[in-house]
Amino acid sequence: MTTTLQRVFVVGRQRKGRNIERIVSEVRNALHAAGWKVDSEVVIRKRHLERATAKAVKAGCDVVVAVGGDGAVVRVASALAETGVALGIIPTGTGNLLASNLKIPRGTAKAIQTVLTGRTRRIDLGRVTIDGKDHDFAVACGIGFDAEVIQATGPSQKLRWGKLAYLANAVGQTGGIRNVPHEITLDGVVSRTEAAQVFIANFGKMLPLIEPRRSIRPDDGLLDVIVVRASGPLPGLLASWEAMRQTDLGESSGGRVFRAQAREVRIETQPSRLVEIDGSPVGKTPITVSIRPRSLRVVVPKR
Repeated sequence: MTTTLQRVFVVGRQRKGRNIERIVSEVRNALHAAGWKVDSEVVIRKRHLERATAKAVKAGCDVVVAVGGDGAVVRVASALAETGVALGIIPTGTGNLLASNLKIPRGTAKAIQTVLTGRTRRIDLGRVTIDGKDHDFAVACGIGFDAEVIQATGPSQKLRWGKLAYLANAVGQTGGIRNVPHEITLDGVVSRTEAAQVFIANFGKMLPLIEPRRSIRPDDGLLDVIVVRASGPLPGLLASWEAMRQTDLGESSGGRVFRAQAREVRIETQPSRLVEIDGSPVGKTPITVSIRPRSLRVVVPKR
């Protein structure tokens, strides 16, 4: 980022089969060798990531480097929002969706170089309110089918198969794709529709290996809403294709997808549906989602 002295905090969470302690140590040593003042910690629980990050911010750190997958990274990002302290990312998870969207490379050595030589970029964060609790996300919130696939994909599957574990479970559950009634409120305007899946996105690549043709900007102060209608495997495939190919807001050419933008979204369903944020299930509908414009500084590659 700069040749001047930086005060950095490196944090990760213990995960079976991930060697997080070793990677945190490697990152700490590399940044120290570059002349930066470095502290580090490996925690046990997700909530401890936020606590440790908040403590580092209070101590005057310039950068907090998160070692882990999307679940760990978003916890650190939430604690850094609106503080002005930059987030560095060493991606070690299965999806690594935020790192992928920001072109942060896989591989510890290359990711460390990004922290050392990259630039900072401001991005929005989304906030989901569910059962009276707030959860921040960086990439997307999914309601319905994708959340069910994510919940069905266990840690052992992800360790063995990586991103293909999600694809395998998605294929296995296509028979369960079905529309249910949704009430969707976009900036106060209410509509009712049948849907199998709703995405509320801050970045374009919302699932591993998948990115829609119409770009989604993570710094425009808006949430992109994608409503997918499909019942059964074949309609599900057709709807997915339309969602990927659609280039304009409104209804898709085949009528299976609707896209819009809003600053606040409320979704109610009958029956309640599973909700995930950045690859982690967080509860069930109803939910309210709002935008936190340009609230996070992230270290990204110069090019």
